[in-house]
Amino acid sequence: MSVAHGRKLGGTGWNVWRSVIGTFYLGAAVFNLTYTLPGSDGPRFFDGYADGAWFPFLEDFMNDVFVPNAELFMVAVIVFEILVGVLILSRARLVDIGVGASVLWVLVVLPFLAWPYLLTNLVLAVVQALVAVRRYDTALWTLIARRFHEQTT
Repeated sequence: MSVAHGRKLGGTGWNVWRSVIGTFYLGAAVFNLTYTLPGSDGPRFFDGYADGAWFPFLEDFMNDVFVPNAELFMVAVIVFEILVGVLILSRARLVDIGVGASVLWVLVVLPFLAWPYLLTNLVLAVVQALVAVRRYDTALWTLIARRFHEQTT
């Protein structure tokens, strides 16, 4: 593995881990597109979501701003999840941007979460941030295409 720009090149294990995280975001987008978005127009779909919020104004925000505009917010979340997933599966600086956005996302929603989910998101932030320890010069779809091409020739 070569060392450049202060970080070693990510090998197979790092690329597998990166693919798990990127695929998770794409899967979350599919879930939100097929389950959450269709249900978000129901007035009780998000009831109780902010019950564990750390501050009363966050619960007010959820009830007064988010719930009445849930479809718009869900579309924005879905677009964000697709973008983050594609960036993480991409290469070079794009991976760093995607990882940074994914870590920021799980930290930004912390104040809305009650206990055990709080701990889960803190662990998730660390686990996702570990991808940034390495650099990735090749997009995952290119690595897969190369591997497939090598096996067929």
